Amino acid sequence: MRANVTVLALHRHEGEPLEYEDAVWIGDGAGRGFLPPAGPACRRARVDRPGALRVALADGAAESLLARRWAELLVRACGAAPTPLLCGGTGFADVLARAADRWPDLTRRYLAERDRRGMPVQPYELRKLTRGAHASAVLAAHLAPHPWLSGRGQWAAAVLGDAYLFQVRGDRLWRVFPTSRRIDVATSNGADPAAVARRVRCARGTWTDRDLLYIANDTAGAWFLRTALAGGRPWEELREPAASGPSELARWVAARRRAGVLAEGDLTLVRVDPTIGPPRLTSTSTSDAEPALAVEAPPAPGPTTAGPRAWAR
Repeated sequence: MRANVTVLALHRHEGEPLEYEDAVWIGDGAGRGFLPPAGPACRRARVDRPGALRVALADGAAESLLARRWAELLVRACGAAPTPLLCGGTGFADVLARAADRWPDLTRRYLAERDRRGMPVQPYELRKLTRGAHASAVLAAHLAPHPWLSGRGQWAAAVLGDAYLFQVRGDRLWRVFPTSRRIDVATSNGADPAAVARRVRCARGTWTDRDLLYIANDTAGAWFLRTALAGGRPWEELREPAASGPSELARWVAARRRAGVLAEGDLTLVRVDPTIGPPRLTSTSTSDAEPALAVEAPPAPGPTTAGPRAWAR
């Protein structure tokens, strides 16, 4: 399919650009794609190849050592996974387990590199490595065009933790996935796949060429949803930073942080503007019925002690 994709990324308040811990993968669902470098960024790309579009986002936990690298492993695994694995809890848990299988090799290479540079890992760092790295959310979305209906298609998504997919049609919020907050963690030390599968949430939907889709981490998603539920149009507010550069994005974010409506954690948001592309999808669902938009509003930015990580960082 063809789509215009915009990635907005900015490190946490009072942090450094290289401390940005999230990762995004954009590709075709067959392992071919790219991993944008760490923020700050406002990157735009046009995907123009046959087949589907795959977007994956992982929200690395800043408390972990090598959180960004763990997030990269997760999104690469989601980018290369067969599509059926993104349509059920068991399959998605298997994708996350495959990423965890690669973690020991990554840490060995990291330790060797530190030794080569004459900067051996300190005991406190080694303790962090032993505990593993964590991501508070992993979301993968797969979009494909309809086999014969022009300007239509389907999407499938799976998520563990607190990340969002928003679908905007015309001038209103059409679909939110997931519909409730659930703090969770994907750990590099591995976990019982059956237990992970029970915590994964999956959804399917249809898109048209009138839609915009947004994939967001907890910081961006909480702001987006609160604004929409209060009667605002966050997609309109995002037009200016999405059309500008990193400096304008930083000013846009800073203004909302000062106003107390946007939390101070890493911000990651991917906008997908689907356009007509060659047919590949085998499903024939074309339902255009209005969904029931019943969602749980996230709390306002502020400290919380619930779960392994703050809901709005």
